[in-house]
Amino acid sequence: MRQQFEDYLKAKGLAENTIRSRISNCKRVEEYEGNLDRLFDDDELRDLERRLSYTRDDQGAGRPLNHKIPIDGDEYTGSASLKASVRLYRAFRNYQNEGSPPVTPIGATHQTSKKLLHSKSLQWPVWPQPQPDEELALARIVARYARFLRPEIVQAIVEDNEKHRAIWSEALAQRKIDPNAYLWPRSACAFPGVRRYAGSTEIAIFRKRTEGIITNALALDDNDYPKQIWAHTLIGKKFPKHGPHGYALAHLADHKTHKNKAESDFHAVDGANKTELHGLYTSAANAAFVPVATIKPTDHSIRLRNLLKRRAADLYGAFCEPLPAWLSIPQVEDGDWSLECFDWAETVGDPALIPAFLNFRAGRMQALIAAPPPDVEAQTP
Repeated sequence: MRQQFEDYLKAKGLAENTIRSRISNCKRVEEYEGNLDRLFDDDELRDLERRLSYTRDDQGAGRPLNHKIPIDGDEYTGSASLKASVRLYRAFRNYQNEGSPPVTPIGATHQTSKKLLHSKSLQWPVWPQPQPDEELALARIVARYARFLRPEIVQAIVEDNEKHRAIWSEALAQRKIDPNAYLWPRSACAFPGVRRYAGSTEIAIFRKRTEGIITNALALDDNDYPKQIWAHTLIGKKFPKHGPHGYALAHLADHKTHKNKAESDFHAVDGANKTELHGLYTSAANAAFVPVATIKPTDHSIRLRNLLKRRAADLYGAFCEPLPAWLSIPQVEDGDWSLECFDWAETVGDPALIPAFLNFRAGRMQALIAAPPPDVEAQTP
């Protein structure tokens, strides 16, 4: 193990006790598995990481460890800690191999600094990113606080959609709106035909600053419609323009057209017809309330988004299709990210309040469908 590893950990801003623990873990791994640098040169430590993987399922089934390192205590936790340290060492070696960005020498002259200031070769500095073990730690926090709707609530919406599918699909089609973008089989879309506005023009139309044509939607929205099912089943009334304190609604799968994350987040199913994803906007199976402090990580961490989507599929998959048929959720090979390795918050909502919501949405859908249609000839089919 290289001595510069400690300097690397300090540069990442890790606490002293964490640094000591990571170095101690790596030394313990070397004692039983061999020199980390040699193993890195062989396969970048990938085989070692694989052997250090040990899930709660493995532990529950009494499966033996794949590595040689004795664990004093919980074998799952101990193996995970060793694996996290090895991953940090791999990141350190990759960092060394790639090289570090140039640093302006201390004592550089004013003239030199002036030349650098006007140099076209200046680039943004490269700052450290969260390591896999840190991202996993964040995911464990989110899982403990993320609130999903009770399965009975989502199932009621799915069944009501199937009941109204023919009538609502015909009404959407008459308005030149693709029904499959909202009402794919067993969809949990709460308000078919309602989507989020997109772009400055639609924002202006929504806020009645200008007139214009709305395409592929009965109505545009400013993030109120997705929260109606939550408000009705948690506080027994329409969404009152504010949600639970300290929490915000997170869409699990991207519903927008522009800069959509579907290609990076999902697998495309061969042979299935591709549609827009507007129905995900109000889908009861595509949302969770998460603490506001963790909202941005759910936007930008693919692994964390994938974890929450798999949680929703696990809760609702027996009676619901959370995604249109042309998309599927990638499964993970890393046992540390299996659903069973996380402590999940209880699902929320009172099923006794579902009938009132279904009556509310039936009235709202009737009003949206009965509203004078826009100039359909100008709409995109």
